[in-house]
Amino acid sequence: MPVRFIHTADWQLAKPFANMPPLLAGELAAARLSVIARIAAIAHAEGAAHVLVAGDVFDSDLIESVTIRRALEQLRQETAVTWVLLPGNHDPARAGGLWERIGRLGVPDNVVLLADQKPFALSPDATILPAPLTSKNPGRDPTAWMDHAETPPGVLRIGLAHGSVHGFGSEGESSVPLARDRAAKAGLAYLALGDWHGAKEIDARTWYSGTPEPDRFKDNDAGNVLSVSIDGTAPPHVKKIASAHFNWLHIGRAVRSIADVRSIDSQVAALSDAASRVLVDLKFTGALTLSEYAELETWKHLFEGRVRHLELDQSALALAATREDLESLDRVAGADGAQNGVLTAAATYLASIAQDPSHPQKEAAGLALRRLFAFAAEEREAGA
Repeated sequence: MPVRFIHTADWQLAKPFANMPPLLAGELAAARLSVIARIAAIAHAEGAAHVLVAGDVFDSDLIESVTIRRALEQLRQETAVTWVLLPGNHDPARAGGLWERIGRLGVPDNVVLLADQKPFALSPDATILPAPLTSKNPGRDPTAWMDHAETPPGVLRIGLAHGSVHGFGSEGESSVPLARDRAAKAGLAYLALGDWHGAKEIDARTWYSGTPEPDRFKDNDAGNVLSVSIDGTAPPHVKKIASAHFNWLHIGRAVRSIADVRSIDSQVAALSDAASRVLVDLKFTGALTLSEYAELETWKHLFEGRVRHLELDQSALALAATREDLESLDRVAGADGAQNGVLTAAATYLASIAQDPSHPQKEAAGLALRRLFAFAAEEREAGA
């Protein structure tokens, strides 16, 4: 009979998101806590009674007791699931640390903490070999003991660890090196890893699950859990399942016209998630005319209202001021209807600086030109 379980990691509960607006930071933190229920629902749908969390359950060991209690209560409520937790580099099993506090608060009956390097019988058919971290950087490969760990004959050996395999970067504050071929060396049917925040296959028996709820703008396939099924000596069947509430979308867009900007609307609309649950990091390159810059500002305000959060970098977006753009400034009639070319002359001078890549005042001139054009547009609308 196949052994089934859910592999997840890097929950980092109570992550502060200090770089985000306070209201959004609260929503992001709440989504990290509510992911527990979403993972439990996935486990039920997949017929998995166990969820293996490969480290960094909490963001740090300096967390308020009430936050810990809320997390424990969320785990306790999902009675159909046994949660198998491994300390990582954010929440190491150090003396006097977080996990000792949790022990005093009371561990739910459906929660197993693997804080020691000793085999744990997951079921009659499978044994977990855990590699808990006792510090942020232990200075050694914590999975090395698995090579010689004794398990009952015929039982599947499943490794659970947190760190970075050789040749693959770490997402944590410190790098905990792991042997890339540990699964083969230790005779593991599967090695469940945490630390890298995206889903990643190292080999057929070694996987990173990534964080189930993304926490940054990075194209690394975050926001999933892995459903794992192992039948005898055959390679495990690993299925990636989306688990995120928020979608963090990084978009780099080269634009030649305002139509290229507006195409982002359809890109966001094509997501399965509601736009109100999408955070967008948007960087523009290319060039727009002055009139299109004005349209960009209008688009930006509308787009910000559609998505949950927008970070926009248009510093690499050049001005392509056309003669028509510049001359249109003096079509803004004064009280006497005079058109004396003063605004066009000023704008032409600013444009010459803004379009010079080597000029030290390039950015300031571009900003002044855009503001001048925006002011003229407002005056034109007021006089219409």
